[in-house]
Amino acid sequence: MLKPGTRVTVLIKELTDKGDGIAYLEGRPLYVAGALVNERAIVMLTQIKPNFMQGKLEQLIASDPQRQADFCIYQACGGCQLRVLGYQAQLALKQQLLIDVLHTHQLACPVASTLGMAEPFHYRNKAQYAVRPGAQIGFYAKLSHQLIDIKECVVQAPITSLVVAQLKLWMQTETVSAYNELTEQGCVRHIMIRNGINSGQVMVVLVVNELLTEHERASLLLALQNIVGLTSVMLNINKAKGNRVLGDTTHLLWGKSEIIDSLAGLKFAISAQSFYQINPKQTEALYQEALRLAAPQPQDIAFDLYCGIGTISLFLAPRVGQVYGIEVVAEAIVDAKKNAQLNGLSNLEFYTGKAEQVVPTLYSQGIKADLVIVDPPRKGCDTTLLATLVAMQPSRLVYVSCNPKSLARDLEWLTHQGFTLEQATPVDMFPHTMHVEAVVLLTWQGRK
Repeated sequence: MLKPGTRVTVLIKELTDKGDGIAYLEGRPLYVAGALVNERAIVMLTQIKPNFMQGKLEQLIASDPQRQADFCIYQACGGCQLRVLGYQAQLALKQQLLIDVLHTHQLACPVASTLGMAEPFHYRNKAQYAVRPGAQIGFYAKLSHQLIDIKECVVQAPITSLVVAQLKLWMQTETVSAYNELTEQGCVRHIMIRNGINSGQVMVVLVVNELLTEHERASLLLALQNIVGLTSVMLNINKAKGNRVLGDTTHLLWGKSEIIDSLAGLKFAISAQSFYQINPKQTEALYQEALRLAAPQPQDIAFDLYCGIGTISLFLAPRVGQVYGIEVVAEAIVDAKKNAQLNGLSNLEFYTGKAEQVVPTLYSQGIKADLVIVDPPRKGCDTTLLATLVAMQPSRLVYVSCNPKSLARDLEWLTHQGFTLEQATPVDMFPHTMHVEAVVLLTWQGRK
């Protein structure tokens, strides 16, 4: 009988969406972190449930030829699930994942090679660290609430490690307490760092449970004074229970309330609360691919749905006649309007509200798009919105997705209503993870 501690030899058949290997034992899936497809391994069982088992990889008998040495010393961190798989193999895997999910929904179209990075490290422009007693600053271990104290993360911008080191020293020197989740006492809860990859500007946001004293504020600024590019130091107040990082109130301690970064020559103002793509280099690749597929024309009326702070809208504006951006988050629309002004673009209108409500209203007013770009959250698009797009019949619909499963579901619905699937391109926004971004072009052919 199988029990925890038993060692078994298994063949890894596939990967989960979290990057764990899956073998099958006695008709049940056995999940093995760190194992790759087609690898034969000796695994020690750690957990046995009626419907699944967990195991620890102990020895590889036959390994994937694309396996590489682990580049991270923090193996308990679940952030980079594919770090032992060579980067070119990661790109091929992500292309295949998109092909497979489209095939599951009987969708046929060319799937291009994954657009990857020349240097897939230090790509993140935003870092969020949890802080716990003992001046522990880091990330939570995979599938747990156990904090891993991290000195350096190779996917974060290098400036991040310097900021964290200075803040840790400041907390220890000034005896500033860390927040204790059990007692709900203590001061510092999180640290958020945003940096402009192209501008070099840095924002540090200290998230606290209680206000700092005047001396602590002064010493904090002194501790950060040698950070190159420091532009903004913010204090965010969060007294709420739970794991929410930012509270509703943010104070400017020093510098400016925003940093500026650029993408493809466009400037973007980024506040503490702004949504801004985590990987700017790949964001450019993603949006340039979206524009290539969209083939915008000077006379086009374009809709940018789920527009956020207007990133795609600003990419579109110089190439089309008019852009309508729609976003449910009011603060993002404020940022979008500000970004349009910052770049001297006037052929944009932004609306606050749900796309499934605003688009039907605009359509009923006679505003019809020639080109639509949608970039929805992971759950995909609302069917009311999709139905309005079918009624509107734009000649081109570009779907940008962060979730292949909801993407395929929506594409299946759209193709049954008169759209034709032309091309899909996976984009590697988060190297070394299982995350797959995709850009898909559909054209209107009409109901058959």
